[in-house]
Amino acid sequence: MVRPREGDDIKRTIVRRGDKFYAYEVTSVMENGKKKTVSTYLGRVDPVTGDLLPKIPEKTAENRRKIAKEKEIAILEGVSSKEYGATDLLHEVQQRMSLGEDLMRAFGNSGKIVMAAAMAYLMEPGAFRIIDSTLERTYIRELYDLRSSLDSGTLSDFTRNLGERSMNIDRFFELRVKGSDGLVAWDTTTNGTYSELDQMAEYVASNKDGENIKQTKTGFATDMRGIPLMFRHYPGTISDIATVDRMVSDIRRYGKEDALFVFDRGFVSGANVKHLLDSGIRFTAPANTSSKAIKTLMSRFVKTNESQDLIHDGHAYKVWMTRIGIAEADRLTADGSQAYSFTVSGDAGHGKSGMLNAYVCFDSKKFSDEVQSHKMMLDDLKRKAAEIECKDPVAKFKKMAGRAIRHFDVQADGRKVVVREKQNSISFAENRAGVFVMLSSSDLDWPTVMTAYDARRLTEQAFDFSKSEDRRHRTPDKHTMIGRSMIRFVALILKCELCAEIRESGRRDISVGQAIGYLNTINCLSYGSSSALSEISKNCRSIFGLFGVDIPKEPISGVEVCDLRRLAISKD
Repeated sequence: MVRPREGDDIKRTIVRRGDKFYAYEVTSVMENGKKKTVSTYLGRVDPVTGDLLPKIPEKTAENRRKIAKEKEIAILEGVSSKEYGATDLLHEVQQRMSLGEDLMRAFGNSGKIVMAAAMAYLMEPGAFRIIDSTLERTYIRELYDLRSSLDSGTLSDFTRNLGERSMNIDRFFELRVKGSDGLVAWDTTTNGTYSELDQMAEYVASNKDGENIKQTKTGFATDMRGIPLMFRHYPGTISDIATVDRMVSDIRRYGKEDALFVFDRGFVSGANVKHLLDSGIRFTAPANTSSKAIKTLMSRFVKTNESQDLIHDGHAYKVWMTRIGIAEADRLTADGSQAYSFTVSGDAGHGKSGMLNAYVCFDSKKFSDEVQSHKMMLDDLKRKAAEIECKDPVAKFKKMAGRAIRHFDVQADGRKVVVREKQNSISFAENRAGVFVMLSSSDLDWPTVMTAYDARRLTEQAFDFSKSEDRRHRTPDKHTMIGRSMIRFVALILKCELCAEIRESGRRDISVGQAIGYLNTINCLSYGSSSALSEISKNCRSIFGLFGVDIPKEPISGVEVCDLRRLAISKD
């Protein structure tokens, strides 16, 4: 306990320090039974008059505490934090792929901007106007020492200029194709637009997206792992065969003679396949099961003892390797040219216009899924039929059932409808469940066919996901469209590479988007000339390990997208 001692007067003491005098009040107090002297600072003293000088408000204890707090806030405001982890990963992966090197070879210093914009687009897909804000939020700008802004206006000018540089784009595609190990080209997808795009966009009857707006087509080529190598834009009404011929010409000009074209079943007609055979184009595609010849093969498959048990990508199939033919049909196509049909052994004129491989495959898992789905669909239609009550119930049910109407006998009962299942039709459909037919040129074996189709499917899935983010060419300028497509394409290359590495690692618990999100919890904290990384979690360390990238120890900045010394070495 501390208390003043009775009878003790407060005394003033003046202390000299240098040429200044300071006054204190001194008193004695008792603390735990002992006398103790306490001094209280009063202020400075005028050496002549001995009077206390007025205090300067800025130097009071309270103000000093306020100033100290403001300094602390100022220090915090000087600290910047940028998302670092995903930037580091993408940089290491693109270098491993020689992607930045090919961009620099094709576009010079503009290649660095393309790479930075593509990395930002991959991290935050969608509208191009947010690329600059993504660059500000992440460490991409610091990594590649990008001084200029990529705001909406600047990026618009850049993409238009990029799209005008057709020779540079062509050079980039050539470098990617020449550096590939095996090449798969697939047919086209469409994008809608409300603009003319310099007459490239055209109305397409029954387009794939079901939209009554003008369309453009885009053709892609990938390697056998599903990593994109090149693309081309085409007018919306150009035929699929014409796009194939143009892409074949491009690929052969790049020095690749063994490109393998992979199509979807919508491309497979007798006339199209005849053209591929006559042109010597290597190809594969799933057959359309509505064809009479394909139905015959599927029926024969049930009875054959020539099928084999084969494994692809860890999945078991039963496969019958046989041949199917092409012959002139007794009709003309819509454009007046000769039509062709598929034939099987025993048909008149079988194979007179060409022969190709047919791989009839049975997938037991696919069989189970399809039978289950088919039964549920039939039950759902019967339930809906019981609820129909209208003037023409048969017409309403037929419209509701679509192609599944072939499985029912349908009769009207007043305003209601009576439906009975056709057991033969249902049994035939279920007997074909899990069965599919892959067609190919004669030089392709079954493993190559399946691997090539996987590459097409995987890239198409990635492209469709990217397309769903913005299904429109939101520019009236063709060159701006091509420039934007180029940036999206580089982002797609990176995404597909990451997808392939995740798939090949055997992990199924993480996606590319999740990996990028996790890694961007690693921040680079900078203050002045000093910078450091935030704590790296165990999960992030695991992701770096998955992609074979060293865990960063400190942030790096001002690097090039590739080793510039390599640019002096020809890649031709």
